[in-house]
Amino acid sequence: MKRTIIRLLPVLAGFLLSMGLLFAAGTFSACNQLYADTLRLHIRAASDDADDQARKLLVRDRLVTVTAEMTEGAEDADEAAAMLAENLPALQAEAEAALRSSGSEDAVEVEICPQYFNTRRYETGAGTLTLPAGKYEALVVTIGEGQGHNWWCVLYPSLCLPAAEGQENVALSRYSGEEQQLVTGDYEVRFWLAEMWTRIAAWLDGEAVANR
Repeated sequence: MKRTIIRLLPVLAGFLLSMGLLFAAGTFSACNQLYADTLRLHIRAASDDADDQARKLLVRDRLVTVTAEMTEGAEDADEAAAMLAENLPALQAEAEAALRSSGSEDAVEVEICPQYFNTRRYETGAGTLTLPAGKYEALVVTIGEGQGHNWWCVLYPSLCLPAAEGQENVALSRYSGEEQQLVTGDYEVRFWLAEMWTRIAAWLDGEAVANR
């Protein structure tokens, strides 16, 4: 046991140092608030087969439109999630309809649950937005075995649909000033620290990180 602890000391020391830097930079608390104020969409393709990847995009196109309609008027991420939770059967039916139109008989599972995500950058009319790695509430859509490369975006604030710059700026205004600075600023090193912590937390929880 002592030998194991001794071997782990450098790892623990590095971890504590990294977390100290993260706290010192003030990013950790801002990230936590951002996680709470964001609802994401995560679509898992059946496989990496070209047809399955194309079908994933059909499901995406159907769902980003439907979810935008369902969450219209939501005042925060929790309310948007509640609106979608009430309509999970309808969302599943929409995803299945998209698949059937392409000749696929794959099953679809739709749920709202917390997910670990890697750092992700989005190119929008409002500029490059970066969401730090962490655990977010998400609408998760699994097609078939869900073993292929995934697709994900931000349902709330609504950044999934292509939009004019003005509309995207309205969506961003749902975030606080500190959160806006976080997603639009240059925080590459601190995001790396957040990502390391996310991987450790996911490993401790026995969960996967959405990074494909």
